Amino acid sequence: METEIFTLADFAQDNNSKLTVVGTFDSIHAQNFPAQHPLCSIACRLRFSEKELGEHEFKIRLIDSKGKEIIDPVVGNINITPPAHNQFATINVVINFNQLKFKKPGRYSFELYIDGDWKTGLPLFLNQTK
Repeated sequence: METEIFTLADFAQDNNSKLTVVGTFDSIHAQNFPAQHPLCSIACRLRFSEKELGEHEFKIRLIDSKGKEIIDPVVGNINITPPAHNQFATINVVINFNQLKFKKPGRYSFELYIDGDWKTGLPLFLNQTK
């Protein structure tokens, strides 16, 4: 399995296997904490080989710099079927988050797990502005 895309964006959508991603970012600026971000999306495009067909579980965690989960993990299943005309199958996973709350400034991370194994991470910096 290869992670082709794992990004945080203002908006993401899967439309018939075409992934639309608008406004990727890795920082949020807020004057006051706790801070709340109204809407964002994790966009993920995964590529599986013929040897990896079948059911797989994914999990996305949002953690703080000490590894504490900020929200409950997002867990789901994906079923990889034989591709029509090539050796690889791709799948898009889009998760939308509303009203994410952050208690303090600092570094946070989104983490992607497939079948219980960590695959990639994505930092998110919360910065306090004056």
